[in-house]
Amino acid sequence: MDDRHERGMKIYAESFGVPEADLQDAFNNRVGSIYAEEAIFAAGGPAWSDPALPDRDRSIAILTALICQGVLGERLDAHLERAVKNGVGQHALEVLMVLLSLYAGQARTSVAAEEIQRFFRNRAAQEGTTS
Repeated sequence: MDDRHERGMKIYAESFGVPEADLQDAFNNRVGSIYAEEAIFAAGGPAWSDPALPDRDRSIAILTALICQGVLGERLDAHLERAVKNGVGQHALEVLMVLLSLYAGQARTSVAAEEIQRFFRNRAAQEGTTS
């Protein structure tokens, strides 16, 4: 397996919250094998690994794109989780929603702001039960 494919597998395994060994089957079941393979290959490229864009900035850029497209639910949650791991806190995300509302409109950003609040409430509840 080449380095690009391995990097892509790692990125998607983290995003889906599955072991790398289980990713291919999980991804194939979700979107089909052809799409999965292309997405894995793309994720292994410079967009996800070039050091010119720090992981925190990458997370903010990805969340911005997803929110402006109206992406919610599990897909948004996976990227919110990655953003938190990359040092983006709840307050920063709340400020980002205000900024995006000026450029993308309140319809999308207010719904995303609700999703972000739900995400952090659920995260706090899970931390409370595992502590």
